[in-house]
Amino acid sequence: MATQPTMSEKRWLRALGATLWPSFLVAAGASIVFFANIDPETLRLDSLPGIEISRMSGYAIGFFMFWMVGLASSLLTLLLLNPTPERGPWH
Repeated sequence: MATQPTMSEKRWLRALGATLWPSFLVAAGASIVFFANIDPETLRLDSLPGIEISRMSGYAIGFFMFWMVGLASSLLTLLLLNPTPERGPWH
């Protein structure tokens, strides 16, 4: 039997969704724009010529790098929305 999440669990889930979802969307958009102009194979040859990475791996690595940058931005926003320590996280 499933139990209802507590208020702190709801806040945590809301904070998780408020950071992961926007950062995912930003990563998708950034990947589209970036890889429409830059070929991962050309980028690899220019930056890491001694390492073999497939084109699909280049797309995946780029997407996850963009996602991490977006996630860092979302987390920073979340932290800045809670400036007082007595309120606790995600209030």
